[in-house]
Amino acid sequence: MSIEKKKHYVKRKIIAEYGGSAHEPKCVKALKLIDLMAESNIPVGYWFSKMKGFKGSKKLEQVVKDYTTNINEKYDNGTSICLAGNQGTGKTMSSICILKAALKRNFSAYYTTASDIVAEMTNYESNSVTRKILRESDFLVIDELDSRFFPSDAQKELFSSIYESVFRFRAHNHLPTIICTNETDDILNVFYGAGVQSITSLNTQYLTVYPVVGTDFRKRLNNEDIVR
Repeated sequence: MSIEKKKHYVKRKIIAEYGGSAHEPKCVKALKLIDLMAESNIPVGYWFSKMKGFKGSKKLEQVVKDYTTNINEKYDNGTSICLAGNQGTGKTMSSICILKAALKRNFSAYYTTASDIVAEMTNYESNSVTRKILRESDFLVIDELDSRFFPSDAQKELFSSIYESVFRFRAHNHLPTIICTNETDDILNVFYGAGVQSITSLNTQYLTVYPVVGTDFRKRLNNEDIVR
């Protein structure tokens, strides 16, 4: 099922929940958000995710609450953050909740992964469009910034050059970037080559790293379901 088809399927369900009236104000608002999330490349599985009832780290929950509550200020200051922790601790969901809050405030937003950035930036047909999106979106999430997706030094070096260019542009223009990584020891494990020193300087100056501790709460939830 294509994302476009899925979008229309979800929108039909929303309209049905509002009694079949697509013109009811709350329904119109919900449908608009669906369109915006699809345009922002937010995965369908996170369209209805909320921090309410979050089962992960309380510190992470507070970071997201502070960011979304003060999102205009975060945009003004170009506040960039990195959520670094093990898999299943809620980093992706939290970053997408920030994007959804941005969309609701009429900011542009975009979700992508580190490996997708490389794939699209090395494709002649998508290169220019992708570069524009990465550089100019009001809020950008780069997920899965993990060395496991770049097994060779050559791949790391290629990504490093792209990251340095994009993050430098965004940082200097006060555009917030949210990064999610499983590199709990050091985010620099992802980078390689001549640009590492420059990236280190950029990250030190413009990126605040928040360690996300805890076990895989998705597995914990599944275990709780089994117990019940």
